[in-house]
Amino acid sequence: MKRLFISLPTSLPDSLDGIAWRMPGAEPEHGLLAGVASSKTVLPAADEIWLALPASRVLLSEITLSRRALKQLRGALANVLEDRLMLDPTQVHVALGKLSAGDAHPVAVIENTWLEQALALCRRHGVEPFGAIPECLLWLGEAVPEQWSARWNGHAGFVRSSASAGFALDDGDAEKPPLALQLAMAEARRADVAPSVLVLESTLEIDVAAWSRALGCPVLLQPLVADPHPPVLNLLQGAYASRRGGGWLANPGKLAGNYRLAAGLVATALGMHLLGTLADWARLSWENRQLRTEMRQVFQEAFPQTRAIVDPSLQMQRQLADMRRARGQAEAGDFLHVLDAVGGQIGGVGGLSYENTRLTLLQPRIADPDALRARLAAQGYRLTEATDGQSISIQRSQP
Repeated sequence: MKRLFISLPTSLPDSLDGIAWRMPGAEPEHGLLAGVASSKTVLPAADEIWLALPASRVLLSEITLSRRALKQLRGALANVLEDRLMLDPTQVHVALGKLSAGDAHPVAVIENTWLEQALALCRRHGVEPFGAIPECLLWLGEAVPEQWSARWNGHAGFVRSSASAGFALDDGDAEKPPLALQLAMAEARRADVAPSVLVLESTLEIDVAAWSRALGCPVLLQPLVADPHPPVLNLLQGAYASRRGGGWLANPGKLAGNYRLAAGLVATALGMHLLGTLADWARLSWENRQLRTEMRQVFQEAFPQTRAIVDPSLQMQRQLADMRRARGQAEAGDFLHVLDAVGGQIGGVGGLSYENTRLTLLQPRIADPDALRARLAAQGYRLTEATDGQSISIQRSQP
């Protein structure tokens, strides 16, 4: 399998002219391992074309989820990673790496806009990428157990910390490692996963001893070599899958047709839901009008002398209350009704007042407060004691 890797810079150019490329598996002296493109026609033939993306543009992480949960959240992985992102989850594309045996799975995150611009650049020059992978996952040092591999030019670079993990490097100097590397090494020590050695390729004259002391890890200067294994992940998934994978570049007309079909189904469902809602509202409105008409008829038959009917329910309650009072029956909330409710429970008071169905007793002498509360509650009243303890208020409970 011949794979051609085209290295894209952080700031995308207007054309592919001058873009570096390489093809693993050939020797440098044969002129086939690496080169600089002057046009698409000088790119060597390959079975697959891959984009090598700058490490600063890709966040490599992992999520701990069961395979079942992964299937359920496949389209919403960005929300799972929201606390690790600097962008809104809707502005990023998340690609899942090869599933591991456990529940921790590698993922790669990239900004949608930048990835779309990179693909558009390739498309303008007739290049159809099969895959895309961070540059840091394409290189490693010589076979040293538990190593980290790094490439750094004094102001930028990358580290590969495992088969599917890595990060970008920032500024530093020959005697002081980049801050990102120092922080990552400290975190690895806390998690007891620190590397046995850092294999470093750099264009600077690095003070190996100073770096080793700063990192708390041996540093070995050594050129990195291309990873001979197949890429561990591919960012061109889902909507960004290549034409050969049946993605959106393969048949935009078909995809547009699918979107139109989906949009039609959604519009139909929304229309049916709206019609159902309107029908239900019309039925309830008709029932409400029928009930109010019946209430008016009942009120008119019971009290024919009343001509103006605005709220038959409220007017019926008031008419019934007036009729009870006319026959000497105290209505709940009336002064006599409230006074009767406390009868026999209070030995005396220093004064009382009644206003808006509220009876206030000053300095009451209550023999059994619990019994008074129970009697009042049984007749639909509630008792409120003043904060100074000098008075109580009795009012009808809210229904």
